[in-house]
Amino acid sequence: MKKILFILIFFMGILGESSAQMNLFKGSFEEALKKAREEKKSLFVDFYADWCGPCKAMATQVFPQKEVGDYFNSRFICVQVNVEAGENTKLAKSYNITGLPSMVFMDTEGKELRRVLGVVNPKGLVKEAKIALGEELSFEQLYELYKKKKKDYDVQQKLLLEAPEFMQRQEGYEREKWGARLKNLFPDYVKNKKIENMMNETDFTLLVMYHSRTSEKDPIFDFMVAHFNEGVQLVGKEEVCAYLIGLNNSYIIQLCKKGDPAYRDRLKRVGEDLKEVYSGITFGSLSVLEAITLLSDATYYLYKHDEGKFFENMDKYLAGLGEQATLEDYTQPLEDLSVAYNGGLSKPAYVKSIVWITKALEKDMTPDLRTRLLIMMGQCFQNTDNREKAKQCYNQAFLASAEISNKMQMKQIQETIQQSLQGL
Repeated sequence: MKKILFILIFFMGILGESSAQMNLFKGSFEEALKKAREEKKSLFVDFYADWCGPCKAMATQVFPQKEVGDYFNSRFICVQVNVEAGENTKLAKSYNITGLPSMVFMDTEGKELRRVLGVVNPKGLVKEAKIALGEELSFEQLYELYKKKKKDYDVQQKLLLEAPEFMQRQEGYEREKWGARLKNLFPDYVKNKKIENMMNETDFTLLVMYHSRTSEKDPIFDFMVAHFNEGVQLVGKEEVCAYLIGLNNSYIIQLCKKGDPAYRDRLKRVGEDLKEVYSGITFGSLSVLEAITLLSDATYYLYKHDEGKFFENMDKYLAGLGEQATLEDYTQPLEDLSVAYNGGLSKPAYVKSIVWITKALEKDMTPDLRTRLLIMMGQCFQNTDNREKAKQCYNQAFLASAEISNKMQMKQIQETIQQSLQGL
């Protein structure tokens, strides 16, 4: 009895999976069109070629998804058309198929309703289908509706949510045109709706998407800080904290890089009205204010080209972190050094960098990063005239590079290492 039950469950699972995915009609385009007329469904045609990687991605990763099958199977006859098969070349030409994959929605007469070019995710494909059937408005239609209803915040909200994905698909003049049209949409939305009416999940998403920088006087940032507890209840503490901390830290870094000592005034807020916002972060034995002050001072002196003060602050920060120090805590300042000095450090700076690289190499990391850090250490030793140590590092880097999965990348890195060895 248990065996029979198991078999039944097994086959139910198979049948469930089969019915969930998009049903692809086995037949010609004309036969699929005829079936669409008979069943009073629209037609979905996937124009593809055997050599087309994105076409295979759609067929293997998108069409089998349950949300796609659930929607398409009840409304469309779906058929794939190989554009290189002899009988299909004319058909592809008649529908002006110039790129693959091209997915075309048609009515029962074969008239095009809408098309999608390139890879699209399951949710996006279902949305395109709904637009084709008139169940949803296209972005262009939504914009026309917005022009007629400028005070309809729901329409504006939807436009703003869909704009990034829509803009990604635009090129050339169309991208410029739509960029100009949408430039003031978010500022106008905030101005008219008012920030106090935007304390909800959807509008918070828009703030994250469009308000990614703050300044000394920023009504949006200041309102969110003043109404922090309300925002936490409506949106969630982790989300609100991450957003506000990201804005504040970015602004402090911006001031530091410009050499503007006003960053110290901004830091005071970390221990004042932003104290609760930062309360969930720990920095080993350091307080939040101490840690962020050390990082900020280090960045300020780095861009003032004061190596000594930079290393002094970073060493205090790393010592305070202790065992809590992560791989990125070591690699980020190394990267910042490289950018700020364009690779031209003093000998003492190279010596200090070796200490950080050694600490970083104790952490778990990808073969790619381990290889790059060993190369960097080799360069540091080379610039401190320790050729023997430099050679050891380059050889270790070559061994580490053998584990890089991308063979082309591995080969390029190994060529770089060999050149470094020859230069010793």
